[in-house]
Amino acid sequence: MFDQLNELPVVSLNMKQAEMRDVGVHLLRLDQINQRVSGNKWFKLKYNLEKAKVQGGKAVLSFGGAYSNHIHALAWAGQVLGIKTIGIIRGESDYASNPTLTDAACWGMELHFVTRAEYKQRKDADFLQGLRDRFGDPFIVPEGGSNALAVKGTAEIVNQSLIQKYGIDNIVLACGTGGTLAGVAASQPSVNIVGIPVLKGAKFLKDDISMLLESAGYSDVNNWVLDYNGHFGGYAKTSPELLAFISMMDDDYDLPLDQIYTGKMMLRLIELIEEGFFTEGSQILALHTGGLQGLRSL
Repeated sequence: MFDQLNELPVVSLNMKQAEMRDVGVHLLRLDQINQRVSGNKWFKLKYNLEKAKVQGGKAVLSFGGAYSNHIHALAWAGQVLGIKTIGIIRGESDYASNPTLTDAACWGMELHFVTRAEYKQRKDADFLQGLRDRFGDPFIVPEGGSNALAVKGTAEIVNQSLIQKYGIDNIVLACGTGGTLAGVAASQPSVNIVGIPVLKGAKFLKDDISMLLESAGYSDVNNWVLDYNGHFGGYAKTSPELLAFISMMDDDYDLPLDQIYTGKMMLRLIELIEEGFFTEGSQILALHTGGLQGLRSL
């Protein structure tokens, strides 16, 4: 399943806002990797699931919300690889009937719903040990798949030949848990990395990303910044402006975006260009990190 990828398509977007600032915008279509394990999830799960198989664990357990791209991708990958999957889901069991979790259950994932208070303990050692005891010592992958193994995988997203081909000096991507930004920053130390957190009040991500880099052996990487003004109301929150922008990008550029990650990232990128954040002549690589299955939540 995680065989070597062929070169993924890059689309150069002729956007009037970018042309006015003499900035080039190019989009790496990670969403076209795999219909089910698309975008950054492919890279974040790659080495986690390889390790789970090597260790001979009976199951892989992870965490997510009701429309989690990570949970969706993990369930499909588990079915393909013959690995039992367990999802600890934030919220009420009524969510089990939504498209994301319906898919996950059909692909064999065992879903367990917890309160928001319980979910906040997902990094607590005692809580995790309780899950190991309850579910027969599964291989545990953090929320969003973000750990040192994910950083190893996401470091493979952008290669040097792509940077040189387009003269890229800035990479922009959406951030949920920070694992993708950590890997991309580690792999491209000479490029400026701009992360757009999609959560409101996400300043904790700065420490989380630093810890991810340190855990993966990249504690000296400091070529990245976070812009906290692209959440557009908070995680999974939408607005008429955002939905109209997503519709426009689909109509004008034949570019599907989701309302949770990539739509917000692209809209904020255009705002940053208009604000003069990028110097004239800059070449920007935006990452389409997938997540299109989340459109079904609208």
